[in-house]
Amino acid sequence: PTSRRRQPRTTFFSEPSRAGRMSPKRKRDTASSPLVDPLTSPPAKLPKKPSVLDRVLYALRILKLPSSAQAIIKTCAAHCDYADAAKIRKAIKSGLASHALQTAPESAAKFWIAGEPIPQTAAGPAVAIEDTKEGKGAAVEKGDEVFIDYELFLKETGGKVEGAKRFGFVQGGGEVIKGMDAGVLGLKVGGKRTVNVPWQLGYGNRGSGPDVPPCSDLTFKITLVDIKK
Repeated sequence: PTSRRRQPRTTFFSEPSRAGRMSPKRKRDTASSPLVDPLTSPPAKLPKKPSVLDRVLYALRILKLPSSAQAIIKTCAAHCDYADAAKIRKAIKSGLASHALQTAPESAAKFWIAGEPIPQTAAGPAVAIEDTKEGKGAAVEKGDEVFIDYELFLKETGGKVEGAKRFGFVQGGGEVIKGMDAGVLGLKVGGKRTVNVPWQLGYGNRGSGPDVPPCSDLTFKITLVDIKK
């Protein structure tokens, strides 16, 4: 009798091999990791016999941003079944020495793949400044002691919250909200400006007393009275 050739079965979804399937425990570990999205496939595969440095590079491609040693260690554990923290830190050090890795411009404690463009993080909230009168003399720089007249308003309603004359603080010293700190930079004596401050750089999600509700955007009207270098 003539043998009939078996037709290949048509599938519409790729089926993972038995070796490639994750155990239920492994699946839970990956899903619970705050560092990675378990639904996003890694951009590349590990070699069959990866070195520790291979695992570090693989983890960075999953993280998609310059990352700390601790973040790399956690990602190696979640995606590479490898959790020897001491050897991972040693591999990062050797990767820097061999120029397989580079440090991030903003922090020597964060690492990225050498020769590849460093991904940019999304810009955070920032103050919006409108100068209404030009001042004279030196401009405010970080660390200067400044004295200002100011009025504070809620941006949404325009309601006045408070005001003060010759209010003094050290720029960058953490004595005022971040929006105020940023808002005086570059201002000259006699200069006036309006500074719009997003709530993240103001009083945050707690607000301030009964007059500034949580998550309130603010508007400052500032006049620089004096500056001490």
